[in-house]
Amino acid sequence: MHSLPVEITQVTPVEGLVGPSAALRRVREKITRVAAAPRTTVLVTGESGVGKEVVAKGIHAHSERCDGPFVALNCAALTDGLLEAELFGHEPGAYTGASSRGRDGLFAAANGGTLLLDEIGELAPELQAKLLRVLQERSYRRVGGTVDHTTDVRIIACTNRDLAKLVEQGAFREDLYYRLNVLVLRVPSLRERRDDILPIALHLCEGFEREHDVETGGLSPNAKAALEAHNWPGNVRELGNALERASIECAGGPIEPEHLGIALAPSTSPKEADTSIELNLKKMEERLIRRALEATGGNRSHSARLLGVNRATLYNKLRAYQIA
Repeated sequence: MHSLPVEITQVTPVEGLVGPSAALRRVREKITRVAAAPRTTVLVTGESGVGKEVVAKGIHAHSERCDGPFVALNCAALTDGLLEAELFGHEPGAYTGASSRGRDGLFAAANGGTLLLDEIGELAPELQAKLLRVLQERSYRRVGGTVDHTTDVRIIACTNRDLAKLVEQGAFREDLYYRLNVLVLRVPSLRERRDDILPIALHLCEGFEREHDVETGGLSPNAKAALEAHNWPGNVRELGNALERASIECAGGPIEPEHLGIALAPSTSPKEADTSIELNLKKMEERLIRRALEATGGNRSHSARLLGVNRATLYNKLRAYQIA
């Protein structure tokens, strides 16, 4: 489930974007629109584990660059010196340990395709300046070199950090931020699209059964309930890890909550049960409000009509549930 620091692949049309939610449908629609501008830089944002690289591959696969390479680099996985050489390549003997024959970098490897820079917020200031030059001039120099090399790549940058705040703190160049912040695609967290949890889980289970050559008997009703109730702070990555472990541990039988490492709420006393029912009702009310907002594209007046309440009531509920 974990990305390597560098990945070079040929990508087929979108895989991994599973689920019926309105939030995910909007992501799919935006992928298509963004893909139609094959030279424009894209910034993909979202929490860790939501599938930002899957979205980046989808953009590449739907663009006219789809026959070119898709190159992915995790900017946080290498030291600054190695990262610079990995991106731009180096001249023969440019530094201690450098190849005596020199080496092309990822801008050369991705020529004609897409270069994904994951965790762009971790890029060192010196490398931020060099990346800005590439975005502005479409050219770069190898480490230790004096000759400019041109490149025809589309940059997709991913981050789980607030780049605008990093700019305010002086940790990220403002000019680079504006260069990256041209087309922005936010991937919602899994808890924002709970309707997708079970479809994703079933899709992943099928894949793990094939990969590990096991049969699990599927997800038990309790497991499904536990999956839907869990908040998944690690998003799809956490869900995938839990299901992969469960698929191996319970081969031959249905997957239960204990195989997933999550559990249903324990039995409660009558007083605790009343509190639990009240909390569940509040959760259902919050989900209905969120669904109404998704269905109306955020139009609060229309959402209030769908829910059968007046606007004042809806505004009070939005504040109570801290829904922006």
